[in-house]
Amino acid sequence: MGCGDGRDSIYFSDKGLKVTALDFSESGINKLKTRNNKINCIFKDIKNINFKENSFDVIYAHLTLHYFDDKTTSKIFNDLHKILKKGGLIFIKCKSTDDALFGKGKKIGENMYKKGHIRRFFTKEYMLEKLKRFKIIKVRKTSSVYHKYKSAFIEAVVAK
Repeated sequence: MGCGDGRDSIYFSDKGLKVTALDFSESGINKLKTRNNKINCIFKDIKNINFKENSFDVIYAHLTLHYFDDKTTSKIFNDLHKILKKGGLIFIKCKSTDDALFGKGKKIGENMYKKGHIRRFFTKEYMLEKLKRFKIIKVRKTSSVYHKYKSAFIEAVVAK
């Protein structure tokens, strides 16, 4: 979900997995198509995913689910539950309220700020609330250095 130019999608494909990559950036999808023709590339906004129920064994969402208001976020998580196969896994990573960018820009909602683009910052509790329909395997806070500043995240692994 939200594959961008497909770096992670290519990694999974190179490991022999059948990959469907989705992004709202047409240029990102087109770039990915030229880099790996084995990947099923779909130009679509994740707010409007409409795959058949039980379509995927695994869903990978690396820094893609934190750009939406609460209503849209809830819809996306419900859609993820619908399209994931029973026993399937979801791997999620979102910016957290511990991130250096939290509070920067114009506040437009609870834990939401606009600085260049809109970003929602997750708390562990918020992530758990959105994942209430799933079996929680792990939810944790993590951090690493991105673009010369310490970035903080909430990561989750859940099953259906």
